[in-house]
Amino acid sequence: MPAPFRKVVIFIGPTLVGVLNLTHPLIRPPIYRAVIHHLPWWTTLHVLNLFLFPILGSAVYFLVKDVRNFAALVSRIAIILFIPIYAAFDALAGVGTGILVQQGSSLPAGTLGIEPLIDGYWTSSIIATIAAIGSIAWVIAILAATVAFSDPNRRRIAAIVVLIIFFLGGWAQVHLFLPAVGGPIPVLWWLVTIFNALLVLVFVRPRIPATFFTLSALLFGASHVTPTGPLGMLCFLIATVYLQVRNDPSLDADYSSSF
Repeated sequence: MPAPFRKVVIFIGPTLVGVLNLTHPLIRPPIYRAVIHHLPWWTTLHVLNLFLFPILGSAVYFLVKDVRNFAALVSRIAIILFIPIYAAFDALAGVGTGILVQQGSSLPAGTLGIEPLIDGYWTSSIIATIAAIGSIAWVIAILAATVAFSDPNRRRIAAIVVLIIFFLGGWAQVHLFLPAVGGPIPVLWWLVTIFNALLVLVFVRPRIPATFFTLSALLFGASHVTPTGPLGMLCFLIATVYLQVRNDPSLDADYSSSF
């Protein structure tokens, strides 16, 4: 695939995902009453995401495609899993909910069972599991990329650091972020995320891409909606720009070819 096309994908994917999801409504149950006020944009946004999430995944894949180390291999495998799984989550939770709400709004006023049905669909364990797997795949892909682009002489340290971050970030996601979905993000979750970034800043080289890749993994991995999703995309772009203009020759040995 031509290098210029790959560069376009690498930059346009996260840019479009970040900009689009700045407009993502923040909702919490009762879902029917929350979503109906955002139709038809709710459904349109998620249809657009169906196209943009695969482009985002392709951006990550192209970024690590020519890097030849084990961490890059892990990143490529994880992002290949992310693409269909996260798109499936978007289709079910986003497009599916929008269609259900739209159809429910056409029923006679006072029809029983519509709101509980849609709330039950939204909180389905199947959708939650797909969302979790897709998010974990993203986190693994980007944290692995952090290691893949790290200084070879400090790569073992980088791997240990990102393993700590993976489990600490996972704990924060389950116990702090998810219980607050639809409302204000707990301050403690932000503090844990910043602490994880500081760990990378201190122990991993080069600092700039490693720190911003880590933030991208944790922020977008938490949720693609605002503010974490767009912030995660911004961090991904910062790290990518650094790599494109880097002057660190120690990283060149891991490339089989240039962009």
